[in-house]
Amino acid sequence: MKITENSQKNVLIIGSGSMGYSDQRIHDMWIDKYNLFSKVGHESSIMKGMYKDRIELEGIDWCGTRTIYRYLINGKHESLPLKVFNDVGLYLWNNLFSPNTGRTPVHLFLRQSDPGLGICIPQDTRENFFSFREESDPLEKIYIEGLDK
Repeated sequence: MKITENSQKNVLIIGSGSMGYSDQRIHDMWIDKYNLFSKVGHESSIMKGMYKDRIELEGIDWCGTRTIYRYLINGKHESLPLKVFNDVGLYLWNNLFSPNTGRTPVHLFLRQSDPGLGICIPQDTRENFFSFREESDPLEKIYIEGLDK
């Protein structure tokens, strides 16, 4: 079967400038907390009788400063929706923004179909030494205007 552009589910790809605490990528700790808040929200919604889906971002590949996360709803892999992508971006912005530098340490924040190349992405080229980084702070774009694609 030929894989077309729209047949793959969107994943979240994050890269942060350097390794942080406990030899983790800086963003990993905050994604773990995001998952914890989602779990608490899900469990409290059940107790209140107002069921809310459990959202989880599960790391499926990582190397260096990059992590690829798949999006799970109630344990089932789904394509990452734009609303959740923006929500995670704002969450990371609010927790990683440094007033001293005027930016976050995140240099890569993408929502795209999983290319199936491990931690490599199609944007990695010889010209960027197979280490694509977005020109400016990608979370700032979400903070200022949100993304619509």
